[in-house]
Amino acid sequence: MIKNKKILEEFERKLIEKERVNVEKNFKIFNELLKFAREMKKIPLPNSLEGIEIDIKYAGAINGIKGTS
Repeated sequence: MIKNKKILEEFERKLIEKERVNVEKNFKIFNELLKFAREMKKIPLPNSLEGIEIDIKYAGAINGIKGTS
């Protein structure tokens, strides 16, 4: 349980300052993961829109949207 919010916020601020984002490194990692997924034939997904009508109906029912059924 957090008792002193200001101490936590100061810690987070310092951590973010110290841990700068390395965009170039992150893009390299992303590209390697994408390449691997393609080699494994996971991207692009075959028939990726198959069953989307049912998903839309479920989402509408869950969220209480009228006119989706």
